[in-house]
Amino acid sequence: MDICKRKINLIFILLLSVIFLFAAMIAADDAYGATTGTVNDKIGLNMRTGPGTEYALITALPYGETFTIIETTSDKNGDDWYKISVGGQTGYVMAKFVTVDEEEDYIYDADFEKYLTSQGFPESYKDYLRKLHAAHPNWVFKAQKTGLDWNDVIKKESVVGINLIHKSYPDSWKSKEYGAYDPDTGEYVIFDSGGYVAASEAIIKYYMDPRNFLNESGIFQFMSHAYDSSTQTKSGLQTLVAGTFLANTFPEKSSTYPTYADVIMDAGKQSKANPYVLASMIIMEQGANGSGNSISGKVSGYEGYYNFFNINAYAANGRDAVENGLIYAKNQGWNTRVKSIIEGASFYAKSYINNNQNTQYLKKFNVMNGLSSVATHQYMTNVRGAADEASTLRSGYSSILDTALTFNIPVYNNMPDTACPQPGAGNNDYFLKTLSVSGYSLTPAFNMYTSEYELVVPADTSYINVSATARDSGAKVSGTGKITLTGDVTKVTVTVTASSGETKKYNITVARETSSTVKPESSKYKIGQYITGVDFNTSVSTFKSNIKAPSGYTLKVTNSSGKEVTSGTIGTGMKVVLYKGSTSASSTYVVIKGDTSGDGKCNSLDLLQVQKHIVKMNALSGTFFEGGDINGDGKVNSLDLLYIQKYIVGSYNIEN
Repeated sequence: MDICKRKINLIFILLLSVIFLFAAMIAADDAYGATTGTVNDKIGLNMRTGPGTEYALITALPYGETFTIIETTSDKNGDDWYKISVGGQTGYVMAKFVTVDEEEDYIYDADFEKYLTSQGFPESYKDYLRKLHAAHPNWVFKAQKTGLDWNDVIKKESVVGINLIHKSYPDSWKSKEYGAYDPDTGEYVIFDSGGYVAASEAIIKYYMDPRNFLNESGIFQFMSHAYDSSTQTKSGLQTLVAGTFLANTFPEKSSTYPTYADVIMDAGKQSKANPYVLASMIIMEQGANGSGNSISGKVSGYEGYYNFFNINAYAANGRDAVENGLIYAKNQGWNTRVKSIIEGASFYAKSYINNNQNTQYLKKFNVMNGLSSVATHQYMTNVRGAADEASTLRSGYSSILDTALTFNIPVYNNMPDTACPQPGAGNNDYFLKTLSVSGYSLTPAFNMYTSEYELVVPADTSYINVSATARDSGAKVSGTGKITLTGDVTKVTVTVTASSGETKKYNITVARETSSTVKPESSKYKIGQYITGVDFNTSVSTFKSNIKAPSGYTLKVTNSSGKEVTSGTIGTGMKVVLYKGSTSASSTYVVIKGDTSGDGKCNSLDLLQVQKHIVKMNALSGTFFEGGDINGDGKVNSLDLLYIQKYIVGSYNIEN
């Protein structure tokens, strides 16, 4: 009987093994057998909601973008269209602008799997790399450990103005954060010539996530920018520049440089920079037809000067990007095309390749020099820059794609489990128009850009009623209504989901008064919702001598981050924390009218902060908003600005 049972069990296990093997084969076929296509039109390709130009635009796919082809269909005119999937979205593209990629089935490679693990690639990278390995078994993939937290990086790169996108792209690609968009006029702020506006956090995540570009073209943004004579040839460069102005005879008649390719190859050799990269940068900066004003040599006041790489070409000091770039070119003496290309290449090599920014990805996103360097010293502001240049760069290697090309692929800590999707249709207006709690006032007063609020209610309060409305009628709000309070502190989260799918959270920390609710005491300062009445330039020691803890409590002064402050000047945003033993019992913030920077003074810095708030460049919130509201009318406007101006020149006294 036992023998029979063992036989049955063995048969059952074998059957299960066959089933699992069959399922694995199906899964592998799904992962690696899908048909993919690549955008082959250099101006990009529109993805629409249906097969035809009359259907709504979902997004624009750049040249070289790779996607999965689901099926083929036809429009009313008989033209072929592909139904595709890309970046978590599904839509239709015209077939004639797509190159259908040849697929190679991945055969399990134990050595390659071991290599991926030894490199430290997360599991979410591996399927993409397996597919590339199947098509190009000689390619080498190296994990470039940034050592940075993904969320920290995104926060820094999402500061308004750091990353830009052209205004013609869908609204979901454009930021509506403070300083990027005027909610009163519905207009986006232009940050650079040609109509470039601030990019949304969602599209920044998409272009920064390496997993979205582990495909035939995108992978080339991770290729080293160092010079390599064995793989970088004039013939390869000529293939790369074919169909662009760089394929032409060099305008400056020279036996040394009969073509642009000759100049660029020499520039690469001298600077030790990849000439394919140099060419793709020029095409990116000046356009495929070379129409950029930076190289016309005809701009008034800068005739005969050229800046092929648009070095220092950014709008500033009332001048546009072209003029600032040509000022730099003139100062460098770039009065020939040869000088501009060769010396510009040298500048790029010294400033970027030798600064741990030796790939297209790293020159766009500076993530290998520590968190303090992130969002600084970046070659371009266009968030698509690295991906777009990669597509051009690949063509230079078209004849040697089967050789051992090496790619350095960034890896971050705490990345999402799956690749960040391209933003969907709709817009990113995920702001509230109103937020209130029936019968109570929030601290600080509601502002659409402020996410954190506090509320104190009586000890016997069992619930509150939260109301909120979205600014955009297409957005959805959740987390409102009757909210039951649990314990002494309840965190209430109101979530706004924009029509694009992006979300924003507004948090209300609700504290019920208890017998242990205490406040510091002072005969000099006013202690209520905030501690007020503190004069400018009051030292921490003087402040502490005029404030005390109730019996049984101890007191500390901390900054807004919670770090104890024992010296220096007391400023707006600092707080007095009361302790019962080692446990924090309560905290009360300091507000000094006129101090919007937190240094305990009122000067030109505070004037600048208020000015930025008024013109919507940088919103004051919380205690800093209270510090800017000089007259206490619940607003920070030109009247408050005037009071600060008068105080600075000595014609008005701000009373605290």
